[in-house]
Amino acid sequence: MDYITYGSEENGNQSRGVIVYEDKSDMSKAAGRMEYMSKHRSPLLPVQEKLAKVTEQHSEGVMLSAPDSTMILTNMLKFSGAKKCIDVGVFTGYSALSWALSIPEDGKVVALDVSEEDASIGKPFWKEAGVEHKIDLRIAPANKSLQEMLDSGEGGSYDFMYIDADKEGYDTYYELGLKLLRAGGIIAIDNVS
Repeated sequence: MDYITYGSEENGNQSRGVIVYEDKSDMSKAAGRMEYMSKHRSPLLPVQEKLAKVTEQHSEGVMLSAPDSTMILTNMLKFSGAKKCIDVGVFTGYSALSWALSIPEDGKVVALDVSEEDASIGKPFWKEAGVEHKIDLRIAPANKSLQEMLDSGEGGSYDFMYIDADKEGYDTYYELGLKLLRAGGIIAIDNVS
């Protein structure tokens, strides 16, 4: 994973935060980092392991967010005190589950996807983990949902955004995400090359 800080101190505005992304263009470098993270991360909870195994059996199982990367991000959520998260590209709900497990009881994950069928795979696992009340699943194009969130006055109120969806939409999701994040918020972007 790589990190970019963004924003400026101009006109009294503080830097907005950090962008985390995974660059897979140099696979040997990425493999070394993944091996290191795998050895040094906290263990997955049994419910996460079960959902990961179910997801791996899916015809598109390669789209599963890497558990090692996810665990690094969950630690960032815990250490930063994040309460409000946006998950763009839910797939089977593994990342939404991970974020929901990492935030306080009164926290919320807005989970955005276009496939009810895929997203519904995670629902029993969310329930088993006792976090289903934290996850607000919205089935619609993410750009539409993000704009609706802005239009309803939610700008500047989110702590964390994870983008792992259709790559053509990344620029739009990123730009809308900047408006939804609070100062110091984190955007994590998967599969950037």
